[in-house]
Amino acid sequence: MSLFNSHGELNASNDRDALAQIVKYASIIQNNQSANQGLAGSPSFTEEQKDELVRRALMTSEGKIALGQAMANPIRRNLDYQGVGRRVLVVDPLPQGALPVYDRDIDVAAVVVSSNGSAPESRVFSDRVTVPDFEIVSNPTVRIAEVKRRRFNVIDRAQQKARQEIQAQEDANIFAALDYAGDVSLGGENTAQDIADAGLLKRNLASVKVQVDRWDLVTTKFLMNIIEFNDILNWTSFGGTSAGEIDMVSQREILQTGLFAHLWGADIIVSKVVPVGSVYGVADPEFVGVMPIRQDIEVLPADEPKQLKLGWVVNEIIGVGIVNPRGVCTGRKSVANG
Repeated sequence: MSLFNSHGELNASNDRDALAQIVKYASIIQNNQSANQGLAGSPSFTEEQKDELVRRALMTSEGKIALGQAMANPIRRNLDYQGVGRRVLVVDPLPQGALPVYDRDIDVAAVVVSSNGSAPESRVFSDRVTVPDFEIVSNPTVRIAEVKRRRFNVIDRAQQKARQEIQAQEDANIFAALDYAGDVSLGGENTAQDIADAGLLKRNLASVKVQVDRWDLVTTKFLMNIIEFNDILNWTSFGGTSAGEIDMVSQREILQTGLFAHLWGADIIVSKVVPVGSVYGVADPEFVGVMPIRQDIEVLPADEPKQLKLGWVVNEIIGVGIVNPRGVCTGRKSVANG
């Protein structure tokens, strides 16, 4: 059966049937891999037919909402698998009306990001802590002229931009809380380590690790910027200023995998959102903190007709709480690389 009739109209019995087809095919366009696995019997379409479906959907408010809903799942999936911050904390989706209240050690002050998503603050009263929630918003827009030129898929570009912006905002708040909780002078339980060497050496990471391990916890992740990771790449087994930094076990792992991704059983996670000059050592997420999700990714149409732009508002409501600051320690460089 042809997708369009001889007049260029979508083959559908009524408006509801047409919208259902648009939703179905928009989902196929956005997730080819899932479509191949779960919809093996679905018909295939040319790039021109896909562009025509998107163009027709953008002409109605119902179509824009449908395309926005098709964007939500890919954005959410990318956050779950690529967001650095979500690998550090326990992600806790909240049921409707539930309060983000969590137990904490009676001897330890919890650290939370305040309700407006700004500076972290310490909570020291009672044996439970309420984590304030706040909104994270992205507003990707695309000029109508670009859509007409078909230089790119409008949904793919909007999805990519929204994912990057929301992930950056999430991680910025999470690392602000980790930085605050990982320094006893700011409200944490561990002493921030001064990295006075010209470059990051193994002994510097060991000093960060021991601050977490002394509480009967296990350091499972080191988080750093690519600049600090490059210091690790300069480690050698002999000669140079970092002589002897690579032991025989680590050297074997590098030879087998070509990567230096683990140290003492801890993962080395590199991200540009980590401040340059800082290194974080953290325990397992359940011994560090929680990220309650009041509302997961939601996409709403938000066009700007006067600016000749199509747009969407992508938003979520989350909270960030470090309920056990003993599971976090920060190392900071005090000298520049020589």
